[in-house]
Amino acid sequence: MPTRTHSYGEKNTVRHRERQWKKCNDTIKRINKFFKEKNINCRYSILREPNIDYLLRVTDKIEIYMKDNGIEFVHGKGCRKSDIQKLYDELAKEAMKLFEYALHFDMLGDRNSCSKTDPDATFMHMKYDYYNHTNVFKPGYNVQVGVSDGFIRNIYVSSDCSDIQTYIPFMEKYKLMYGKLPLKTPADAGYGSYDNYMYCRENGIELFMKYPGYYEESKKTNDKNRFRASHFERTEDGGYICPAGHEFEVDKVTTDTRGIYARNNIKLINHHCDGCPFRSRCTKSRIGRSINYCKELDEFHKEVRKNVTSEEGKKLMFKRDNEAEGTFGDLKENMGYDRLYRRGHDNVQMEICLVAMGHNIRKYQKLKKKIKETEEKQMKQVGEMLRLFIC
Repeated sequence: MPTRTHSYGEKNTVRHRERQWKKCNDTIKRINKFFKEKNINCRYSILREPNIDYLLRVTDKIEIYMKDNGIEFVHGKGCRKSDIQKLYDELAKEAMKLFEYALHFDMLGDRNSCSKTDPDATFMHMKYDYYNHTNVFKPGYNVQVGVSDGFIRNIYVSSDCSDIQTYIPFMEKYKLMYGKLPLKTPADAGYGSYDNYMYCRENGIELFMKYPGYYEESKKTNDKNRFRASHFERTEDGGYICPAGHEFEVDKVTTDTRGIYARNNIKLINHHCDGCPFRSRCTKSRIGRSINYCKELDEFHKEVRKNVTSEEGKKLMFKRDNEAEGTFGDLKENMGYDRLYRRGHDNVQMEICLVAMGHNIRKYQKLKKKIKETEEKQMKQVGEMLRLFIC
């Protein structure tokens, strides 16, 4: 029976914090009005951004005012609170609520969501079919496993929703464990990015990682996909030619520094879209069709396509599908391990390591049994040959 889970979302936290800060400002205005009616020269500022320290200083000042004027704090049923105590309690409650939202932001970090019961877990889109529903979001972890000859050799557990950001930490952990990096790392399209390709180039790793859009590019050009940039004709210098035969022109060149490695992006614009019969199918922009691309990334894609489509690449990808995907299939379907039973990053990593150890032991025993059976079969055949020879 599925359990109900709760999460902290970045958008909801931002919205609720802004709403709570407006309540704080209204309370401060009422406090200023109270002191003005009492002919006390005291006015607190209305800040634009939430500041918990400022609210706590205001509450401290109110406590001093109540103490100097002999106003006691009363609590409980049947006790009538003074007007200033009511304002004090409201402001203190709102300040604690803002502090709670600050804790939420601290738990979220760079993520968009996290679980209340396990702050290290992120709400992810699961491959889960519950009464034919596939859009299921549950708290989980991103588990990366490196497999060689059927044995699990490296494990990396993170809270990243995407596989792209896990490749470099995964490889760094592998290097820390074995002292060197592998020469080839065949992987699916979830790992192909500029940063990962640059990391491979710097460390001498051949590119066998597919990229998003690889399968779309491999399709034949037809009337449905002919207006995709991946199916446009290319010039010798890497430019694009639209289906109407017009070449794109360079609009601007920018440098993107948001990733680990800086990349130069080129923006191309087609100035011949006015009056083009394909405009309604090609673009909705008023200034014309535009394309953003990176020359270095294009070169990486060419190298990936060349490596993956080679005989060695086909063998590696086939081996990767059998071993990597087969390992997860064995754990989930054959062993019934389809969910995590611990909470917290460290506990989850320990659990995955124990499961991997069990998998490797089973794999070793099966391989040992298979070798023994093969040796016995060969010895039996040799014995039959000797018997026939003697006879």
